Amino acid sequence: KYAEDIAKAVNGEVMDIKKFKSDMIDDYDNFVFGGRVMGSRIRSLEKFIDHYDEMTEKGKNMIVFAVGMSLVTAQTRRDLILSNILDNYHVRFYQLRGGFDYSKLSFTDKILMNNSLRMIANNPNATADQQTLLTIRETPIEVYDQAGVERIIKKIIELDKVVEA
Repeated sequence: KYAEDIAKAVNGEVMDIKKFKSDMIDDYDNFVFGGRVMGSRIRSLEKFIDHYDEMTEKGKNMIVFAVGMSLVTAQTRRDLILSNILDNYHVRFYQLRGGFDYSKLSFTDKILMNNSLRMIANNPNATADQQTLLTIRETPIEVYDQAGVERIIKKIIELDKVVEA
C-alpha cells in the first residue's frame, strides 16, 4: 500500500525487487525500496543494496523505507539502521508503522511468528510493546502512516527538482 501510494503521488512505478535488473538503472533518477521488517531485518534489502555501487556511480538517489509493527521512535530507527548496516550506505531511510494480519501470513511465517509469541509469553521481562503482540493472532492491526508517506513523497519531489536544475 505504501509503495503504491508513493509511486502514484510521484508518477512512479512499483516493481517487485526480484524483477529489478541493473540495465534499468539508467531509466530512473530516484529509487525507492520498501521492505517489511521481520526480526529487526528489512526483508530483501540486500537485493536492493546489491545495486548500490552502480546507482552511486550514476548519481542516482536512493530511499529505503521499512515497514514494521514497532512504534516509530528514534531508538527503533537507529536499531534498524544498525541491524541492516544502512549506516554503511548513503541512502535516505524512513521507518513506517505497518499493520499486521496473522491470517495472511505464509505457513512458514506463521511458524516463526508463533515461536516469537511463545518466547514473549514466557519472558517475564517482556516490554509492554512486546506483550501487546500476544493479541495479534486474533486481532489484526490496521495502521497507515500518512505523515511518513508524505515525508517520502516530499523528499522525492525535492530530489526531482535538483535533477531538473
